[in-house]
Amino acid sequence: MNRHTVRLGKIFGIPIGLDYSWFVVFALLTWMLATDYFPAEFNNWPPPLYWFMGAATAVMLFGSVLLHELGHSVVALRYKVPVRSITLFLFGGVAQIGAEPPSAIAEFFIAVAGPMISLCLGLLFYAIQPALAGSEPLLGLAKYLAYINLALVLFNLIPGYPLDGGRVFRAIVWAITKSMRRATLIAANMGRVFGFLFIFVGVWRMLSGNFGGGLWIALIGGFLHNAASAQVRQKVFEGR
Repeated sequence: MNRHTVRLGKIFGIPIGLDYSWFVVFALLTWMLATDYFPAEFNNWPPPLYWFMGAATAVMLFGSVLLHELGHSVVALRYKVPVRSITLFLFGGVAQIGAEPPSAIAEFFIAVAGPMISLCLGLLFYAIQPALAGSEPLLGLAKYLAYINLALVLFNLIPGYPLDGGRVFRAIVWAITKSMRRATLIAANMGRVFGFLFIFVGVWRMLSGNFGGGLWIALIGGFLHNAASAQVRQKVFEGR
């Protein structure tokens, strides 16, 4: 972890931390939930309750992201792949894997572990909603976490590296070509394509009047494109 990270402790021996950018997105998410989502769903709460539930839901969301990254990490450790740390930051979370997986099948199972955790969480929060019908705050919390965890599954399965779907795609190409370098280049270039698409959609939405939502999509696209491009440059350098 670097000096821009607040250390929270360790889970399974893995250091957990918060990048300073996390506090920005936590504040923005709390504000969005308190002024938009919860008032639209429940219009009879006192104002402080909206803000309290907004903050609580934001914390629970990042708890879900942490469990997602722990899914990757636990399976990586099972394959003797070291995990240096897990950091929550502006765009969610990232597990710092200390080495490449030993095989395509290891890469596949490490990659799918995170989305499987998110899928289970989404289904769990959906299933408990009837039991929470008598408490609007808890029901609203469960509804949002069910939606966002299932949305995370769909987003992460986009077949562009370094998203989980891109790593699954890399594992499949690796198994077919028997070349991790070639599979990484193909999957990373796919990630660059999806990054461009996100930027295009984000800019289009900004120009169409949805500035906030479009800006967020464009930022995600820029992050995805830069991360994928870094992988391409690394593999090209290694191949020289």
